[in-house]
Amino acid sequence: MKYIFLLLTPLLCFSQTVWDGSQITFTKQNFDDPSLESSQDRITDLVWLTRGNNGGQLYNAKTESNSSKSTSPDDTRWAFGTTSSLGSLTFSTFRGTSKPKNAVGKDMVLHLVTDNIYIDIKITSWTSGNNSGGGFTYTRSTNPNLIVEGVKDIDIFLYPNPTSGVVQANQDIISKIYVYDITGKQLVKTNTSSVDLGTINNGMYIIRLYRKDNKEWVTRRVLKQ
Repeated sequence: MKYIFLLLTPLLCFSQTVWDGSQITFTKQNFDDPSLESSQDRITDLVWLTRGNNGGQLYNAKTESNSSKSTSPDDTRWAFGTTSSLGSLTFSTFRGTSKPKNAVGKDMVLHLVTDNIYIDIKITSWTSGNNSGGGFTYTRSTNPNLIVEGVKDIDIFLYPNPTSGVVQANQDIISKIYVYDITGKQLVKTNTSSVDLGTINNGMYIIRLYRKDNKEWVTRRVLKQ
């Protein structure tokens, strides 16, 4: 009986981790380079979720260079439901659980297999079609031991404003800037914390700035004159 107890002890000590911290939103815009950190949701050191620009499904950029319908994302399993009912969920591969477009708007649980972490996740947008750009957005829970709320209070702006040319973000957490006119047409995009508006007409422009610290977008306005 003693030996049976010793064999069972590792199983009794083994426990899963549920991330029930604040929700964040991650977005990969259509045709953003999936090899860039800003296009990857680096959830842990082992799982970096993104999607290729030719469509397809999510894959783990840490270990994969593109997606496989049968296995991607590597080192993950998925189920419909929430972490509040883990015991009743059935996990499978991403595609084995659902076609991506059918999962939009539904509660899901993401299991990071090696890390043994369970995360609530909901896909809120998904660009369908081959060579459509591979855009997607989801919200997910975070590690409750990390301070997420504090970073939201950082004041982010572009300067100089008004400008006649280059504008610069005041925070180095900005890693991507998109420029739109007032109709919503995208004019310029960069993968840096600054952008040159010198080649566009004078007027008011909408600027979207990507924060690499909490993986969210901030919108500001800049006057070009």
